[in-house]
Amino acid sequence: MTSENYNEECIIKRTKQGSGSIGIWCCMSYYGLGIFSIFDGRLNSHRYVDILGNNLLPSMNLLRQEKPFIFQQDNSPSHRAKLVKDWFHEQNIEVLAWPSNSPDLNCIENLWSWLDKEIAKQEPRSLDELKEIVPNILHNVPKSILENLIDSMPNRINECLKNKGGSTRY
Repeated sequence: MTSENYNEECIIKRTKQGSGSIGIWCCMSYYGLGIFSIFDGRLNSHRYVDILGNNLLPSMNLLRQEKPFIFQQDNSPSHRAKLVKDWFHEQNIEVLAWPSNSPDLNCIENLWSWLDKEIAKQEPRSLDELKEIVPNILHNVPKSILENLIDSMPNRINECLKNKGGSTRY
């Protein structure tokens, strides 16, 4: 019997991750990524409104392509705060009503998964290294990934309806 213990094809490479994390806010459309924000710490409603003002508003002009849009976000507490709802109302931005516990409907979750894989390939050894590589990765997201994710929305919704709100393959 041949041992696979030291066979390179059978070894899974692991990168030890340090402690800590960064926050990333980004918006996307079929046409590309918007202006993103990288931040330390947790996202609260005040920080979220600042990010929206500094990043979403310019991104709307960048990504709109003269077509109407609806903003999609999940139901995290910082997104549901009165301050945030008031901000969207003041900006006349329509926000898509969002069912609870439905990350499989949010195609940006798949973008975060892709980003995690791309980050792992570069093996950052510190938060500073991570902060350096993330912008480069985000600036180079293949357009086909964004197009495929946006194009998947009708199927995501149909599968959710078919499963009566249950989990989907997304």
